[in-house]
Amino acid sequence: MTSRSLNLLSPMLAVALAGVLAPARMAVAQYGGMPGQPGGGMPQAPMGQEPKEEGPAEAAPEEEGRPSDLEPLGGYAEQSKKKMQIFEIDGYLRMRSDYLYNFNLGQGYTQMPQQPITLGNAGTSTTINPNASGLPPFPVPLNCKPPDAAGGKASPCGVKGLGSANLRLRLEPTLNVTDQVRVHAQFDVLDNTIMGSTPDSLVGINRNSADGLPGAAPANLLYQTQDPPEVGQNGYLSSIRAKRAWGEIDSEFGSLRFGRMPWRFGRGIAYNDGSCPDCDLGTTVDRLMALTQFYGHQFALAWDFGAQGLTSQQLNIGRNDPGGYPIDLSQDDDVVQFMAAVTRIDSPIALRERVDRGDLVVNYGLQLVYRSQEDTLSYPTAQSPPMTATSSNGQTPTAVTQQQQPAFTPVGAHLVMPDLWFKLYFHALTVEFEGTAVLGKIDNPGPLSAQPTQSLTLRQIGWVVASDLKLYRDAFFIGFETGGATGDQAEDRTQYLNYRYRFVQQPLGDHQINDFKFSPEYHVDEIFFRHILGTVTNAIYFKPQIAYWFDLQQTRQLGLTGAVIYSMAQVPVSTPGNALSYGIEMNLGVNYRNTGDGFYAGLTWAVYWPFAALDRPADIWTTPGDQAGASAAQMLRAFFGIRF
Repeated sequence: MTSRSLNLLSPMLAVALAGVLAPARMAVAQYGGMPGQPGGGMPQAPMGQEPKEEGPAEAAPEEEGRPSDLEPLGGYAEQSKKKMQIFEIDGYLRMRSDYLYNFNLGQGYTQMPQQPITLGNAGTSTTINPNASGLPPFPVPLNCKPPDAAGGKASPCGVKGLGSANLRLRLEPTLNVTDQVRVHAQFDVLDNTIMGSTPDSLVGINRNSADGLPGAAPANLLYQTQDPPEVGQNGYLSSIRAKRAWGEIDSEFGSLRFGRMPWRFGRGIAYNDGSCPDCDLGTTVDRLMALTQFYGHQFALAWDFGAQGLTSQQLNIGRNDPGGYPIDLSQDDDVVQFMAAVTRIDSPIALRERVDRGDLVVNYGLQLVYRSQEDTLSYPTAQSPPMTATSSNGQTPTAVTQQQQPAFTPVGAHLVMPDLWFKLYFHALTVEFEGTAVLGKIDNPGPLSAQPTQSLTLRQIGWVVASDLKLYRDAFFIGFETGGATGDQAEDRTQYLNYRYRFVQQPLGDHQINDFKFSPEYHVDEIFFRHILGTVTNAIYFKPQIAYWFDLQQTRQLGLTGAVIYSMAQVPVSTPGNALSYGIEMNLGVNYRNTGDGFYAGLTWAVYWPFAALDRPADIWTTPGDQAGASAAQMLRAFFGIRF
């Protein structure tokens, strides 16, 4: 079935979904007291607190002894709405301070030329070559300069540390319209803003020009205040960012949810809502979803709005009417996605009762996602298609001149993404497993391959097995975790190792993409996977860990944690050193939590010792000056947070 047929069926599917299915609030504790939450699209309870029931508080009981002969009064507008807790708000305020030492592993810029990347379609392509030299494994301080344009060696750099602190206030309001109808939202204020990064001296850069802003500090040394972040003025992000907004409607048949909502399934290695106090992004989906329960199982069915391609908001026509009704300018370039899931998850109270009785309890779930795209459309220039519009400020109408039609490229992509999860509870032992995959084919991969018309097959797999044992009145935790993600032989040694900063094109003759990537919000360690690689990919790791929590008072605890992580490559040929072992990392931490007041704090020290896979051996890095061994990296992190 083509994407056009699927898009025509979408309205009918939405009507069919609306009459089905019911919600289930779920929460599953992760190792060491960190909360997890298998399931699709559910918000997570605050750390260290029991999950709250959805909706406002129950109404007060009716007065006793009401005369039976009185006739009931007639109804009135909005009678069904609750009188208490109509508005609720959750969230947190956090501050993180990090010092990253030698994250480039003692390696600098290389003299190898950057491989050109071709974007676009035949006849309209653009070749970019942003760097005259290869990049180190991780961004280095600006003190470290690349080789000069003449191809000379990079300047020696003795600066190895990067340090800063950042802030975020997350607000998650809930509007309880009635017992059955709710509206959720998520806003981030000063979202990961580096403290000290927006002084009033920034807006004074052009203060002497015609468009300069008077009153701004002429230099950083003379700044007087911190301005709020504003796009185009002192950064790329605004001070307030709306992340999510969705509605929930319950009925006797089930529950309907729609909007831009969080997505989590299983342990969160692929679909992770990013609700942990130390998370940054999380998986967000535009979705229409229906849920119901049968025989203790929750069934979910969703139609997702994937990437929609070109819209009026991306072209000049949208600038002429920025507050008007936006238009998706083509259905053929849309990404179509459907999700179906079935889960069995006991409520926290029922789970605790069954475990205390000594029962063997197994919770489990299966999710299946289908995604497809038939075509893609793009304009070879930044100009808009032939349209005429009036500018929104009421001035002279702006005529948009005739331009060539957008480039049309068939994609022919079809992906199936299964995800299997289960968690076993027996006395003080828990064992959890999640395995997921991305399976499919792209007929015309475009910029993903050096041969744009050669089809690519996707065979990507990720998995994790984690266990922990609670001892000594549930204060002492012993755990072991292992996981992995398939890798791919394609590489580009002239780029950063962090997947968020790089783009690796499949070379000629390579017809597969096999590198699976964990959600970056699934935190295994502090240095290698979280920062240097950016996530778990092309790797297998083994992680023993311990934690002990001292009870100070009824709601106050002090915890000591420790973990050792050994990692190795799944495909050694795509590592800088073409070797198996990445290295060993040690994480040590001390944490304080006051669940009564919602205050949390912690200090973490991490050390990473790299092995041969991250070296630059002479038989591979043949350019003089590029050969280098990888040296140890360290990190010191302080964390302060208030949850409410």
